[in-house]
Order: sequence, then structure tokens, then C-alpha cells
Amino acid sequence: MNTRVPTYALYGEDTAEIPEFWVHAESIASRSRLHGWEIKRHRHACLFQILHIRHGKGEALIGGEWHPFTAPVVIVVPERHEHGFRFSTDVDGAVITLMSKRLPARLPAHKGIAEWLSHPRLTEMPTDHPDTPYIGETLNRIEGEITQAGNSPSPLLEAMLISTLLLVFRMGGMTDAMESGRDQVRFEQLTTLINDGFRSHRPVTFYARELGVSVTHLNRVARAIAGKPVSRLIAERIISEAKRDLVFAGITIQQVADGLGFEDQAYFSRFFSRHAGLSPARYRDRERTLLGG
Repeated sequence: MNTRVPTYALYGEDTAEIPEFWVHAESIASRSRLHGWEIKRHRHACLFQILHIRHGKGEALIGGEWHPFTAPVVIVVPERHEHGFRFSTDVDGAVITLMSKRLPARLPAHKGIAEWLSHPRLTEMPTDHPDTPYIGETLNRIEGEITQAGNSPSPLLEAMLISTLLLVFRMGGMTDAMESGRDQVRFEQLTTLINDGFRSHRPVTFYARELGVSVTHLNRVARAIAGKPVSRLIAERIISEAKRDLVFAGITIQQVADGLGFEDQAYFSRFFSRHAGLSPARYRDRERTLLGG
């Protein structure tokens, strides 16, 4: 059942009007306390938010999944992305909200940051990281500048916001980018392994072991890059080769099955039908007819 996800200005304020201010700050407790310390799933039409959690813990709904966190944490949420939060009752932090069109265009060019800012991000700040104190102090200063100046904040505000986002990106986003690069390499290695061994019908655990990762992680990589799990990639490689053999090899269906590592032609036929949508014989007849054979 599809559930409508509300679109708010600020959470709980169901209005389509665009406010005069371009930036706003409030404590996390001031709004979440009114809703039982839970901000239910919602999105914003034109707002970009930065959550600075100084103390406490909770969960963030990002990408359709709940992610636990413990302070200190910075969470960024761009416009039109569904998100939600659950906070502990001792949470201490702030939500900084700005018109999304105001900031990203002013950010200096930096490889990867545009993509990083286009999706919600949760960055835990290690207490021993040299940038953690500075990021926290700057976000506190930003919060103070906004709340004290009303809708006429200091000209320094944008510079502080930009430097903070760049530092958070460097702390978490570059790590994400490096991991993404490693995942791309793993996926290419996985593709090579499947191409080399698909006739042996090796299980997903074999490929995970060869690549030095867990099955869960390998499936996550496959889904992120190809949109499907490893088992589906293996099956598609087998079916691709079977189709080629059925149409061009001039051999029997039994021989096709044998060449692909199937001991039982009946099982091969069921496997092929399940993934291709029709039996091997019908597929071969159809394709040869289309080729004029």
C-alpha cells in the first residue's frame, strides 16, 4: 500500500508558501519533544537542512532504512528526499534550515561534493579527528548567528556554512567516494570471476570469499551498481551463453545443457524458462525464424 509522504516547509508546517527568510535555526528538542521525540517520514520541497547532534543518540531514516547514530553527528538532508528521525530524550543539538537554492550554487568547485550534497548523508565525527572540534564550534557559531540576527544574519554566515560543509564532506564524503571506487573495482572483479566460472555454478559465497568480503556486502555492491543481486548476475550470464548456443552453435539442447554444467536437461529447461520466459526449444525456434533461418 502506498502511503503519502507529507511535504512540509518546516516539519509539521503544511504550507506551500515560501518564507521570507533564507536561513533558520532551532533546537532539535524544541520540535521533536512535541512529537514524542520522533520526526516521522517527510520531505521538504525547497529546503536544505543540516542537523548537528551534540549529545544523545537516535536513528535517522535515510534511503528508506533506519540508521542508528551516537553524537557527535552531522546529518545533511537536501530537498525532496524522504527522511525522518527518532531521538533519545536527552538529545542536544540544532537543525539549521536554508533555502536550498541559496547555498549549493555558492559552494566552490570541489570534486565529488555536488554528488555528495545531492543525497542525505549521516557523518559521525570521531572525537579524535582534528576537524571534529572545529566543525562543532563552527556549527554552534552558525546557530548563534542565525538566532540572534533573525532574518538578517551576518555576512560571515555563508562562509561558515560553506567551510563547515566542505569539512564534513572531507571527513565523510571523501571516505564514501573512496569506498565507492573500491566497490566499482570489486564489481569489475566480480564480473570477471563470473565470466570465468559461470559454467561451474559456483555459489555466491565462493565469489564473496574470492573478493574478501561478506555475501551481504557483495550483494549490496551488486545492487548499487547493477541493480540486482549476485545470484541474478550469475543466472543472467548463464542464460546469455545459453541463448547464444541455442541460436548459433548448431548443437542439441542436451549438448547446450552439458556445456553449461547442467547434468539434467530437464532442470536446464526449467532454469532457462524461468529466466528467459519461454523454453529453450521455443526460444531457438523464435530466434531462428526472426533471423530468417
